[in-house]
Amino acid sequence: MSAVWAASRAGVRRRRLQAVSIGVVVALSTATLVFGLGLLAASNSLFDDAFAKARGAHATVTFDTGKTTAGQVAATAHASGVAAAAGPFQAAFLPRSPGMGPGVVGEDGILIAGRAEPGGAVDRLTITSGRWARAPGEVVLRGGDAAGPRRLGDNLAPPGSPVLKIVGFATSATDGGPRGWVTPAQIAALRPSRLLMAYRFARAGDASQVKASVAAATAGLPMEGYDSYTATRQSFEENFNELLPFVTVFGALAMAVSVFLIGNVVSGAVVSGYRRIGVMKALGFTPAQVTAVYLVMIMTSALAGCAVGLVAGHLLAARMTATLAEGFELPSAGGGGLALDVAAGGCVLVLVVLAALLPAMRAGRLPAVQAISAGTVSRRGRGRRAQRWLARTRLPVPAGLGLSLPVARPARTALTLAGLCLGVLAVTMGLGLHQTVEKILTADTEGHTSVTVGVDPHGAGTANLSEQQVYALLRAQPGTAHAMSFQPMPVRIPGMSSTLSAETYSGDYAAFLGDSIVRGRWFTGKGEVVTTEAFLRLNGMDVGDTLTLRTGDEQVKLRIVGSFAHSDTGRLMLDAASLPGSAGGIERRPFAVIVTPGTDPSAYAASLDRAVPGLHAEAVEPDLGGGAILNGLFLLFSLLICGAAALGVLNSVVLSTRERSRDLGVLKAVGMTPRQVVLMMVTSMAALGVVGGAIGVPLGVLAHHGVVVLTGEVLSSGMATSWIHVYTWPLLVPPACAGLLVAVLGAWLPAGWAAATRTAAVLRSE
Repeated sequence: MSAVWAASRAGVRRRRLQAVSIGVVVALSTATLVFGLGLLAASNSLFDDAFAKARGAHATVTFDTGKTTAGQVAATAHASGVAAAAGPFQAAFLPRSPGMGPGVVGEDGILIAGRAEPGGAVDRLTITSGRWARAPGEVVLRGGDAAGPRRLGDNLAPPGSPVLKIVGFATSATDGGPRGWVTPAQIAALRPSRLLMAYRFARAGDASQVKASVAAATAGLPMEGYDSYTATRQSFEENFNELLPFVTVFGALAMAVSVFLIGNVVSGAVVSGYRRIGVMKALGFTPAQVTAVYLVMIMTSALAGCAVGLVAGHLLAARMTATLAEGFELPSAGGGGLALDVAAGGCVLVLVVLAALLPAMRAGRLPAVQAISAGTVSRRGRGRRAQRWLARTRLPVPAGLGLSLPVARPARTALTLAGLCLGVLAVTMGLGLHQTVEKILTADTEGHTSVTVGVDPHGAGTANLSEQQVYALLRAQPGTAHAMSFQPMPVRIPGMSSTLSAETYSGDYAAFLGDSIVRGRWFTGKGEVVTTEAFLRLNGMDVGDTLTLRTGDEQVKLRIVGSFAHSDTGRLMLDAASLPGSAGGIERRPFAVIVTPGTDPSAYAASLDRAVPGLHAEAVEPDLGGGAILNGLFLLFSLLICGAAALGVLNSVVLSTRERSRDLGVLKAVGMTPRQVVLMMVTSMAALGVVGGAIGVPLGVLAHHGVVVLTGEVLSSGMATSWIHVYTWPLLVPPACAGLLVAVLGAWLPAGWAAATRTAAVLRSE
């Protein structure tokens, strides 16, 4: 083994480029696999670990101060099944004013609670900027400094309430609850009307257990309602499930490219090292030892690359899980564990051994005399016939010779072409997924809304206005293209225990509904309803069926005319005229406006506030943060796979240069210039790049279709047709050119080395 080790080390030193290529591609493959497995592991435990770390509340219960006392509510902390509790906190609603930020749908203000400090046994708050409120006149808002229209130092001046200065921003892992906090002394001046109690229960595994635990803790006390953490956990897990199909496919592509490249490098090392193999056998190396030399050469580079990939993949997974946790106001709980990283690294190394074993065994079986003669005699390869045919064409001589080079080594050409095809496939799929994500993020009504408008029923310009009069005011405003209003209402279906949320729309709502239809169409008037695709699948229903809804004491029968892509099984959308009592007061129905092209939403909102006192308008900016994460992943994976494919091209050109060094010397001796040598070598790979683009683009379109459909099935939400068929001819041009670009870039450097080869040095044995 000492002889094998010495020969392997010498081989690594002599073939540094190949060693680096293997190390880099193994590092990329390992990082991709560790990243994917880390996300998969995190999807099962990250939320629970981070939620426990933040001591998030399993339920936040709201009590009316007119029906309960603080002492009665505080006593529930000692009820059976309560593991920990915080509160009661007095809370009040601040009336809405421009720039107040998000509130609770259907409420006329944002909830502010009195709290002495951010820590505690339940619902530990994290200060993201600024500090905690210490004195009257100060407020801490929920979110980040960049999360809304308000900044540190700004003032909140709600009508009829004291002015509050923003001194900090904080996040909470608890779903629902207040949107801001003040000192306990300050809350008394805000006329508190509610008491909040946060609980952690011994039994809170699912929504039914949380409901039972809340009922047991508050037995005998009238409560207004409660918010359960299970909704946030479900949303968090859905976000992870959206990532997993994408990561899995890109990871499989990266591993496939790695296998092709490693096989290409090792087989090329055998072919270009015939003379060295012959010398080793002449010195007494057995076939098994020769095979071991090549395996050790490969594994030396692979082990180094695997170590780098393990670290990079672990850090990337930890960063991604932290980013997703931050989106849900959770502390980071890290990515995968050490055992998972080791398992991933072991899988990659096994693939490396399998990819290297066949060509290494070929080297071991090669006779010594044949190997030595192959290293000194120019071989008549299979490219001669192609060269003669191309010579009779009108192509420039360097281009014709370059096009014939891939024919001489069909196996190596196939491996290089496979890597290029996978690179083009990754780019094509990544561009398509980018388009799909953009469509998904802007598919709902908020994604089509330019400005939201709230109405003060007691305002100077809006007192006693009807809904139609509000529409008339909005349509009279310059820059209004479409206007509508909506209101969520709780409804029930006879025979079902759960309450559904019916979103009722009025006005010119057709322009706001988007393109998320999976089956059927959007509702166009009274008597029609559109449900989520998840609702239809859960209840075994289809488009065209009749749905009976109960609201209060009345029942209405509606026809299902379509389904839209969403995983929420309790969400319906319909015309407000279809549901009795859905009109409500204008103060309870938010209005939405789409402005005309060229109109600035912020300027429109400011102009509307000035024109009509009592209207509070705010420009809407769709939240594309989740899309930025996904698009960053698509770009990263595409670059990694294309980089690996470029390394495969570079390796192929290096091997071709070494094999044909004598031919290159003869060509230069008869007058071929260095520039023509570069053209010849680059042309040989450019041809493969064109073929790779022609094959990879259709495969990328098919892969995108499969991944998007699979994601819809995993989430049970379906996918809209417009989210699947996103490709246009202009969009397909860049990935079609990607194969050519990768091939040319990968071939350029070794082609330059070939052009710089000294003719006398190559032909010294002639």
